Amino acid sequence: MSLNPGQWKGTETPERPVHAEAEGSLASNRGHVSSWLFPADARTRARRDRILALCFLVLGVVLVARAARKEAGVLVHNQEWGARFLAREDPYFDPAEGRRIHGPYPPSLALMAAPLSVLPTRVARVCWSSAQVVALWVFFLLFRARIRRHWPELAPHASVLFALALLLVSRYLLRDTAGGGGNLLYSLLALSGVELALDVRGGRAGLAGLPLALSLVLKPNLWPLFWLLALRARWRAVASTLGAGVLLFSLPGFYFGPRAYADLTRRWASDVVSYGSLDDLHARDLVPDGLPSAKEGMNQSLRESVYRLLRPPGDSGADDVHLLSVSPEVALWVGRVLGLALLLLASSTAWRARGELGEWLAVLAFLPLALLLSPVTWKAHHVDLLPSFGGLLALAAAEVKVRRWLGPLLAFYWLVCDLFADEIVGSTFRDFLQTLSIVAWMDVVLLLVLLRFVVRPARA
Repeated sequence: MSLNPGQWKGTETPERPVHAEAEGSLASNRGHVSSWLFPADARTRARRDRILALCFLVLGVVLVARAARKEAGVLVHNQEWGARFLAREDPYFDPAEGRRIHGPYPPSLALMAAPLSVLPTRVARVCWSSAQVVALWVFFLLFRARIRRHWPELAPHASVLFALALLLVSRYLLRDTAGGGGNLLYSLLALSGVELALDVRGGRAGLAGLPLALSLVLKPNLWPLFWLLALRARWRAVASTLGAGVLLFSLPGFYFGPRAYADLTRRWASDVVSYGSLDDLHARDLVPDGLPSAKEGMNQSLRESVYRLLRPPGDSGADDVHLLSVSPEVALWVGRVLGLALLLLASSTAWRARGELGEWLAVLAFLPLALLLSPVTWKAHHVDLLPSFGGLLALAAAEVKVRRWLGPLLAFYWLVCDLFADEIVGSTFRDFLQTLSIVAWMDVVLLLVLLRFVVRPARA
């Protein structure tokens, strides 16, 4: 019998009560929230939900139409990468630009890029952006199911909580959907796999490996979610993810040729390892061809954020925000130690998670953790935080004491990470915040806040 991390000394930690009459429920604190957002009357709620549904429909149409008119972006690069793969050429080398591209992606990206390459670009854009809109709807369904399970009294307001979560990731959503980014779809695959793994009632843990493995072989940056399943002793899901991952990763090799595909894999792995062990993050000549150099402070990974505070900008083109001047080796080791500390803290907390609610909050905490630990984290990647913000908003709505400090924190996040765009504050101040890595440091805050509730979830 395997040890359940939620059990201690032979007893199981009970789930915290989630009764509608719990202290701080919205129903008993109507004066603290908008009467329109959280109405008590069923007819008013129905009218509110119709308005929100119409807004979602308009948003979907706008996102698809906007993507269809796009002339460049990552989707075009994905199509070209896939076309070269189908031609059994080096997919990473772009002859038009005379350099390698898509260095961080494994060769199993062909599972997505090759089928995409056979479509006309306009058709591919419409199909891809439509899939992103559908993904938003599926995210809402998953969120509503969690609300009904953990905070049944909040279930009538799941729509408005999700809408507020969308507002908190609005800037990232617009970036990810404009040029055909895949972050929204990859994170949905990963979260769907984790939901299957955690569904102890449905007995579907064996199916969890397929969507999670597909997400990881297309883009491995959400690997901490796989580690979380091991921490929670979800061994069937771990085994199915490993099995499906090996199969999915190998499949393109049968078309490309086993030896040639192995060469692609070795080159990709070597470049990624070299990139992860750079001696100086601000020296562009050290970066392996095809991987991103430090460009104007855009990378919001933890190691880049720490490095910019401890080193001059060099030839990165970023603003000078360094507070101390240390050697490149010391700056890199500070980032590594901080990353390891956050990983150990999150791992130990997730291992001690209490009940289904604590376990789900651990999943939400591992999303900002994944963004921090990835060596490449653009702002568009932060659309992955949509479920995390949904969970935080539910925690705030469920208890007055939590809402008093978490509400202002989320409002501050929206102000500095979403609202402070070029059109509002100008490019100079925007670039300063970007170089200062305000988004990355807010990731740390979100991680710590979520971990706070993992072992002691707020009462609904």
